[in-house]
Amino acid sequence: MTAALSASGRGARVLVLEAANRVGRKILASGNGRCNLANLGPESYPGGGPFAQKILRQCPVSRVLDFFHGLGLVTVEEDGGRVYPGCGQAAAVLDVLRSAMERQKIEVLCDTPVKRVQQTKWGLRAEAGGKAFDASAVIAACGGMAGGKLGHDGGAYRLLTDLGHTLTPVKPALAPLMAEKSAVRGLSGLRLPAILTLCDQKGQPLGHPFQGEALFTDYGVSGVCAMELARRAGEEKEKTGAWPVLYMDFAPMLGLCPRYYGALDKADGDPNRHLKAMRVFLEERAHILPKDALLQGMVPRLLAERLKGRSIPELARSLAAFPVPLTGVRGFEYAQVTAGGVACGEFDPATLQSLLVPGLYAAGEMLDVDGACGGFNLQFAFASGIVAGEEAVRAALML
Repeated sequence: MTAALSASGRGARVLVLEAANRVGRKILASGNGRCNLANLGPESYPGGGPFAQKILRQCPVSRVLDFFHGLGLVTVEEDGGRVYPGCGQAAAVLDVLRSAMERQKIEVLCDTPVKRVQQTKWGLRAEAGGKAFDASAVIAACGGMAGGKLGHDGGAYRLLTDLGHTLTPVKPALAPLMAEKSAVRGLSGLRLPAILTLCDQKGQPLGHPFQGEALFTDYGVSGVCAMELARRAGEEKEKTGAWPVLYMDFAPMLGLCPRYYGALDKADGDPNRHLKAMRVFLEERAHILPKDALLQGMVPRLLAERLKGRSIPELARSLAAFPVPLTGVRGFEYAQVTAGGVACGEFDPATLQSLLVPGLYAAGEMLDVDGACGGFNLQFAFASGIVAGEEAVRAALML
């Protein structure tokens, strides 16, 4: 939609071919229905970071927000630089986009998945709905596979691979973690402030830990701080053949460290960093409470039952580095973002035009770019759409 508006605003005749029965449905599901559309903080793109940064230099967050403010959207900044619509409703973002498309008389054909894109003597041709549509430029902005029915089934990538482009293998990112059932048995439903650290089979930390609210489920651990680790967990499995171990530090729940949401410094990766403080804390409680009441009022009853009968040293270790051996990452149906996509190196970062097929452009999650939680993925989608739309028109005018 941002690509269409960007191109139309520069005088192009634009046609949107939409596979779903309504354009923009995925926006409604983003940010738990609030649509975290951008982030004013430092850029965070675990996948395709250098490429994303080049696009965002051309279309920084200020320009993305100016684009939306120009459509009438009121935005507010919240913790961590996250930007939301002021009314707190994702529908407001979709409404201003759809309304602007109607005002600019952009034609939209829904329930019209594109089957093939091919080069012609005069440009490009998209085949969809039993018809052929000729154009000087085609922008592939089909999104990724995350989100179940709101994502695509992988067929959209074939539109570009059939033209010679390379697909970097795709996998779920920002997805819940699956664990050995014995590690989470009896804890399902608990939502606790914690610091989460991934470690390899030798106990060595793997990258930055994340802090936030972790949710125990019957299959493993969810919550934003857990989902942020999905990409790294998958990489470790690919590298070593073994899933890493998740360590959960409950020091934030007990007031032994400040509560925070997001990535911590890599130097904080030791899963036992609060072990000594945890033991001192428990020993002080043992001076005033009987042994069978040591955990009452301190941890939820389900966790207290799980830890019952352990000595103070054992309790300290369990609360400072609760081990959860992982067995996988939940699939695309439960993921918020797709890691992987069409290789960025095959597109000009100044224009987003294909280096293989003149007139072909790509934007958003079609490309091998994925950001951290906090609005970065939508921000790149909007920014790349704006750049691709304006550059497609500029190139057409030069022909």
